[in-house]
Amino acid sequence: MFYSPHPLLRKRETETATVSYSELLFDLIYVFSVTQLSHYLLHNLTWEGLLKETILWFAVWMLWQHTIWVTNWFNPDTRPIRILLFISMLVGLVMAAAIPYAFTYRGLIFAVCYVLIQAGRALYIIGVLGDHHLAANFKRIMGWFCISAVFWITGAILQGEWQILLWIIAAICDYTAPMHGFALPRLGRSDSSKEWTIEGHHLVERCQLFVIIAFGETLLMTGASLSEVEEWTPLVIISAVISFIGSLAMWWVYFDVSSEAGSRKIQEVKDPGKLGFCLLYTFSEPTRQAEISYAVFCLKKKKKKKKNQTYEKH
Repeated sequence: MFYSPHPLLRKRETETATVSYSELLFDLIYVFSVTQLSHYLLHNLTWEGLLKETILWFAVWMLWQHTIWVTNWFNPDTRPIRILLFISMLVGLVMAAAIPYAFTYRGLIFAVCYVLIQAGRALYIIGVLGDHHLAANFKRIMGWFCISAVFWITGAILQGEWQILLWIIAAICDYTAPMHGFALPRLGRSDSSKEWTIEGHHLVERCQLFVIIAFGETLLMTGASLSEVEEWTPLVIISAVISFIGSLAMWWVYFDVSSEAGSRKIQEVKDPGKLGFCLLYTFSEPTRQAEISYAVFCLKKKKKKKKNQTYEKH
């Protein structure tokens, strides 16, 4: 695996990359975003609402996974990278707060925050890398984020059907750009074996820890729903047990079967960057996280229904 040292990069040869506390703190913003998405779908339960929620989910997910790649390359315990994470958290918090009205009067706020984090992160890394060989990779990434930014910002300004169409194009740009190595005229395309030198253990651990936090929310929602039910009938108890078993089953499949195997595989292959791309960009990890988001949505819908029934009794 190709490796070139830099003061901000993780030391691959002397230590195993682990997830830092600042990364876990950033994940809380992502979990809040996922919660906002489930709230959005709950209040817009139509086919159009599902389409809009899917667009927003792609934006949130792309933002998170690009942050994973950066903290896989760079040491988040160094001050410049930690500052980058904290600034991204602040802007991400505003972006997540804008999700419920992203297709109305807060669309521009959502789009600007997304572009600031994605393009701003790439620009910041280019600045701190100097003439390091990874700088070319981030210049290509920056170029593609500038292309998609046109569609994000323009769509937010136009609103309506144009916003949906342009945001779909923007999401497709961000999703497909890594598939061809962020290829751009004059800048060429990224070489996964030389410029995507990832650490498999860290990549899998990042996904694991987010999943743990997300599963925690499903358990909290189960407990909160149960506590608000006035009469604990056998049906209510059975529903709570089924919800708990469902969360436990998803945890079991992910942590007892797939996660460790994925970590070993990434560490063994000659081109870990390409395999890491398959993990984060194709349907394995995104689908799993979408399933968790849907589980949270179902629990919230169930909780809302029970609350309405309680109000009707009184």
